Amino acid sequence: MFVIQALHSAGWVDQGTAQLEYWAQQEAQMRCCSDGRTYRILSGDDRQLVALITTSGCRIDRQRLKAALS
Repeated sequence: MFVIQALHSAGWVDQGTAQLEYWAQQEAQMRCCSDGRTYRILSGDDRQLVALITTSGCRIDRQRLKAALS
């Protein structure tokens, strides 16, 4: 089990859980790109940090996108 948390002004707040790390990362990335918050994923057993998700992964390289669509 993996715990997804978002950084709010009051600190880290639980946003959900996922059975697999892959799905936890997908969920956190989607939320991060949607609301602009920083997210982290903790392992459910020992609450160790597994991943930190920031908006830097949400940026679109417009030149590559334009080339791909051409």
